[in-house]
Amino acid sequence: MFFYRLSHALCYLPTNIFYPTKIIGRKNVPKKGACIMCCNHRSNMDVVVIETKFYRRPFILAKHTLFKNKFVGAVLKSYGGIPVNREQVGVQSIKACLDALKKGERLLLFPEGTRKDISDEESMSLKSGTAMFALKSQAPIVPMWLIKKPKAFRHNVLLVGEPFRLTEFEGQKATKEILQEASKIISQKMQNLRDTYLKEQEEKKAKKKKPKEK
Repeated sequence: MFFYRLSHALCYLPTNIFYPTKIIGRKNVPKKGACIMCCNHRSNMDVVVIETKFYRRPFILAKHTLFKNKFVGAVLKSYGGIPVNREQVGVQSIKACLDALKKGERLLLFPEGTRKDISDEESMSLKSGTAMFALKSQAPIVPMWLIKKPKAFRHNVLLVGEPFRLTEFEGQKATKEILQEASKIISQKMQNLRDTYLKEQEEKKAKKKKPKEK
């Protein structure tokens, strides 16, 4: 934890200078207790940008091959990294995520699993992992959306929606069908953030263009 706080402090200023990102809805992330932060995935910088915006460390799934290097593995673990094989998610990875939530930690997930380009967003298909963790832990889900792909010196916006729970599925067995339905709800919550923001931006532009009445 000491290494994380030290590196967080060292990375905070450079990240904010090179990747200026405005947060809308920061208060929606619970200050205490477990929660699942789920965001769209645009680049490898997503994790760095998001982690430097929130002081309390979130746990995050990372490709298992990255942990083969002992030094890199140690750094990733200090950042809350949990090794996962994307081709075949093991029991240990699932257990580690659920244990973190049980202890009241934050879990940061990118439900798409792999990075997506803007052209793929409309057909974004969530993997069932986020829904499964939410149903098993009963932790609230905090939907997030990164408007642009992080690029050096380009202003960006990170949207954070109100936390919600999948209460409509409580008491039901987490079947494939249930997980698919739950994933659709998570997907819609995330995309609603984007749609609302873009609509508001269009309305602002329209007002600026509207000629003033004499």
